[in-house]
Amino acid sequence: MAWSIAPVLGSKNVANSVEYYCEQLGFRNPNGIFRPEGQENPGVYAIITRDNINLHIQIRRRELYPDDRERIESDVYIYVDDVDPLFKEFNERGATIARRITDGPNYGLRDFVIEDLDQNRLIFGSPITNE
Repeated sequence: MAWSIAPVLGSKNVANSVEYYCEQLGFRNPNGIFRPEGQENPGVYAIITRDNINLHIQIRRRELYPDDRERIESDVYIYVDDVDPLFKEFNERGATIARRITDGPNYGLRDFVIEDLDQNRLIFGSPITNE
C-alpha cells in the first residue's frame, strides 16, 4: 500500500497565496481556484503542485497566528534531492526566507525555511552528504 500526503495550509486570501506560491516558489495551479457561486471573490480552496508535491490552500476567516511565532515553529517539511539550487532559485524569485540554509548534524539534514503570506512555514531539506 502506497501513501502520499497533501498538507492543507490556511490562507486569509487564497488567490494571493496561490500567486505567491506560483511566482516565488515555482508551483503551478492547474485546476484554478475554487470560488463558490456568489461567495468569496479571492476563492476558498486551491490545489497547487510542483514536482511530486501537492499543497492545498484553504480559506481561513480567523487570525491564523495571532501572536508572534517562535523561531523554531514550522508547518511542513518537504524533502528534496538537493537543497542548495532550490534555495538559490527561491532567493532569486523573491521568496520570504525565514531561515537561510543550515546543516542539522543532530538530524542529518541540510535545510532552509520559507514563510508565506500567512506565516505558514515550509522547510525544504535534503540529507547531508559527505562528498
